[in-house]
Amino acid sequence: MVVQARISEAEAAVVQADALQLGLEGTSEAVREGLSLLHRRAQLSSLAQSYDDFYGGEPAPLSDVTAALYSAD
Repeated sequence: MVVQARISEAEAAVVQADALQLGLEGTSEAVREGLSLLHRRAQLSSLAQSYDDFYGGEPAPLSDVTAALYSAD
């Protein structure tokens, strides 16, 4: 599958400069890296939402070990 996106010349220049800085082999690799980061961010967002759903928006309870290690004594 081939996906194309329209970006401004300024954005293209930034992508090229970023790819060079990161040692990537061009704009296609830079775009793949960006999509990978986007996917990771979406996964983390989904995980956070699942915690919120499970705990009803309340903080997760501390384990006994964590509470003992970080007690307010």
